Amino acid sequence: MVSAPRRNSLSCRVIREVCDREARALPRTSRRGRKLDSADVLAYQCGKPMLSPAKIYFIIFGALTITGGVIGYVKAGSVPSIIAGVITGLLLLAAGLLLPEHRVAGLAIAFIISLLLAGQFIPKFARTGKMMPAGMMAILSAIGLIMAIIAWVKK
Repeated sequence: MVSAPRRNSLSCRVIREVCDREARALPRTSRRGRKLDSADVLAYQCGKPMLSPAKIYFIIFGALTITGGVIGYVKAGSVPSIIAGVITGLLLLAAGLLLPEHRVAGLAIAFIISLLLAGQFIPKFARTGKMMPAGMMAILSAIGLIMAIIAWVKK
């Protein structure tokens, strides 16, 4: 039997009450057919993370990448900027939205896209020294790689 950790704060009691109400609607058997008691159901429901830092980061990173591609098109008329920005941005958004339920797929997509963007923008930033857009994208890509690795290792 898994039990939820005991805490005395008001917010934890409120969360526990909400989880208890929601637990009543959950199935009472596990995937293996084992009967779940109320403590197991409550621990399962309350233990699910709402939004992980990696999820938030990759959603923001995706939105910024799309925005950057649109700005590159508007300012310089760069069709490759909008195409690459929208495709990689949508993939980063998808990766963020897959987390935490589909952790392996979400982190794999986020890592690969961050690696591709880092491979493009870190050398460009080193060559030009321009903070926009190369420097910003180099930093965001490096953070994306680190976030994906940490989230993968953390399990």
